[in-house]
Order: sequence, then C-alpha cells, then structure tokens
Amino acid sequence: MCHFPIMSRSLKNTFLILCLVSCAFWPCWPQSAVSAASDGEPNLVRSTRSGRIRGVRQKGGNGKDVDMWWGVPYAEPPVGDLRFRAPQPVKRWKGIKDALDKPNSCVQISDTMFPGFSGAEMWNANTRQSEDCLYLNIAVPTTKLNNSAVMVWIYGGSFYSGTSTLDVYDPKILASEQNIIVASLQYRVASLGFLYLGDEGVDGNAGLLDQRLAIKWIRDNIHVFGGNPNNITLFSESAGSASVAFHLLAPGSNPFFSQAILQSAAATNQRR
Repeated sequence: MCHFPIMSRSLKNTFLILCLVSCAFWPCWPQSAVSAASDGEPNLVRSTRSGRIRGVRQKGGNGKDVDMWWGVPYAEPPVGDLRFRAPQPVKRWKGIKDALDKPNSCVQISDTMFPGFSGAEMWNANTRQSEDCLYLNIAVPTTKLNNSAVMVWIYGGSFYSGTSTLDVYDPKILASEQNIIVASLQYRVASLGFLYLGDEGVDGNAGLLDQRLAIKWIRDNIHVFGGNPNNITLFSESAGSASVAFHLLAPGSNPFFSQAILQSAAATNQRR
C-alpha cells in the first residue's frame, strides 16, 4: 500500500501556484465547451417556409458587416414543360441549403457593341447564365433588427437583359448604410420572360409573374430575417421601375408590398 507524505504549507502553496499557471496555458474545462466558446462564426441558418438556408457574413458599406443570403430559390427551375410558363413555387427541400454565392443570371444577350468600354460592359451579366435562374438575395445588417423596414430591388434592362448580381446593385451597401433589410431578385428577360404569341403553351409576361412570386416569397418569409412583412417597399429604375408600376396596377401583386419608388420609367412609357 502506497503512502504519500503530508505536504507542508509552503509546498501546498507552491503546488497551488503551479496549478493556476498551468490552467492559464491549458484548458481547465471540458473540450466540448472550448469548441463552443472558440467558434466565432455567427449562426446564419434561417428556417423559411421553403426550408432551412445558411447565409454568410460579408463586408458592406464602410466595412460594416452584413449577413447575406445569396441565391435563395423561390420558384422551380423554369425549364422543360415550365419554359415560357408562369413560375411555380419552389418545392420544400430537406436539410440545410447553402445560400453563400451569387446566383445564376437569366439567359440574355450581352452588349458587345463597344468592347472594352466599361460604361457598357458594366451592365452585362456577371454570373453564369442559365434558365435555372429564379433566385433572390437578402441582405441584413448585423445590428439584430426586429420588425425592420424592407426594400426590394427590381433591376432594369429594357426587359431583355439585367441581373441582380451586378456590383452596382450590391444590396449590402444600402443595407449597411441605412440599417434596413434589402432584397433583390432574378426574373426571366427577353423571349424567355416576355414572349407571347397567343399560344396556350405560353402564358405571357412570365418575367412579371416571376417578380410577383419572388415578392410574395419575401413577404411570407422576411420575418425570420427580422423584417416586417407589412412594411415592404419596391424600388427600381428603367424597366425595373416600369415593372414596379405594373405591380401597383395589378390586383394580384398589391397584397405583397406596402410602398413603391419609381425612378425614370412608368407603365405608360412607350417602349420601342
């Protein structure tokens, strides 16, 4: 049987000091607690009616942090039998869907008339073009908003081009500078969005119907991001402004937003 000698008071004090010093360099708590405490990543998973999505924290205006959800699907991909048809709400998915990267741009023709001229090329789609393009983006300041005002941007482009992913439309800037939630959306353009030949297989105005469905998705889900579904403002310029005017006139769109800002175009503008 082993016997340990009784420590003197000075030896006990020395032993206690050594223990305290060692704790400063080695965890004195369970490893699981260390992992939780050292994990500085914010919880950016939100549960929407369509399923759970994971966002990413990025820098906005003046270096301020903004929580972003890029490329959130709001409709089924408009391909195959759904081409030229009104959009169908996205089916609920299982698990957590990553919303970390800018979405596809809808199919369109790029402006190549002035090669190398940034004033023209800046408007060309800057992400992969695909018919699978019905996605939206949500920018939320990191100031723990509650019941915040929401602004929804609809891009212009004469109804034959445009994308929400352009740098000039970056939703993080407005969100961080004005401390509000900003959303933007993709919608079909050109023949895939606005072709109509009086055929039963082509619904017509598919692009506007895309916009409406995206706005409805935002209205139905924005509360989980800290937004007020009863305080949604549509805003845009050019063909996007005309789109906002159409939604003001359309009874089917009215329930999904509260205010509108039209810049440089209206539904009554003649388009050639």
